[in-house]
Amino acid sequence: MVNFPASLAGLSAALLAGGLLLAGPAAADDPEFEMPDVVGGTLEEAEAQVADLSPDIAFETEDLTGQGREVQSPANWTVCATAPEAGETLTAESTVGFVVVRQYEESCD
Repeated sequence: MVNFPASLAGLSAALLAGGLLLAGPAAADDPEFEMPDVVGGTLEEAEAQVADLSPDIAFETEDLTGQGREVQSPANWTVCATAPEAGETLTAESTVGFVVVRQYEESCD
C-alpha cells in the first residue's frame, strides 16, 4: 500500500475543517455503510460504488500532483487514496475524499 501522508492528511484536514467528513454522530435511524476499497480503480468506478451505498454521500477530489487540476472525465483518473479509508464507516451525510492522478499518464507512487 502506498502512503500519501501529505496529500491524504491535507484532504482529511480540509474535509474536517469544513465539517464534511462526518457531519456529527449519526442518528439512531441513520444507516451506516462500510467504505469500499476503491484504490487503484477509476474515479468513475469509485464514485459509482460509493453512490450505490447512498446517493446522498458527497464527493471531493484532490489532484495528487498538487497541480489542482479539475476532473473533467472521472473515467480518466485513477484513485490513489481515499478519506475515509476502506473499511471505515460512512453515513448518508458523509463526504468521501478521493486523491487521484491521470490514468495512464501518472502513477500513484
